[in-house]
Amino acid sequence: MNTLLLVSLLVSSILTGSNPNQMQVNMTSSEEPKTSVNATFEEQQEAILQFINVDVARVSSYEMEAFDSLARVSGENYTDDETMYLELVENTIPAYEKALAEAQNIEVQGKELEEMKKRLLEATGTFYEALLLQKQALEQQSKELMNQSNLKLDEYFQLVDTYHLELELLSKEYEVKYEKNSEKTEESDEGFM
Repeated sequence: MNTLLLVSLLVSSILTGSNPNQMQVNMTSSEEPKTSVNATFEEQQEAILQFINVDVARVSSYEMEAFDSLARVSGENYTDDETMYLELVENTIPAYEKALAEAQNIEVQGKELEEMKKRLLEATGTFYEALLLQKQALEQQSKELMNQSNLKLDEYFQLVDTYHLELELLSKEYEVKYEKNSEKTEESDEGFM
């Protein structure tokens, strides 16, 4: 079976899209956005930094592990379905399950970050579904299931784009400098979360 696989995914800092070393608070404006009911402006800035630099970075590390695993057996590195299947089952999916669990365990402060967590969960859940469809496609030798997996990947990238846009807007509102990671691979056309 020809594998239609996905790995234009290999990007660094997949879920954060930001370089933690470049995240900083810029407190030059006297105009403060509306903050969560119980959080001050500064507390919300810190919460945003915690979310991006710590919480999402943990998710990203497992996601990168999964993407690296998948890249070893797909695209130009594809050799056969059995090798790909074993890598998916033994390494890729377990690593991504850790990313998903980390995303689910993030505790956030404020309504704005609750929305960002929802977006993060939706994106990671969608990618996980794509991996499971890919596994099933290999088991059943189904081109249709592989196509469905690829459609899930397209959905995942759209969700990631929305996530970045909204996180960038939130960061601006709270005067936190947010920069997507500029590192790219030959196979990727854009950084991720």
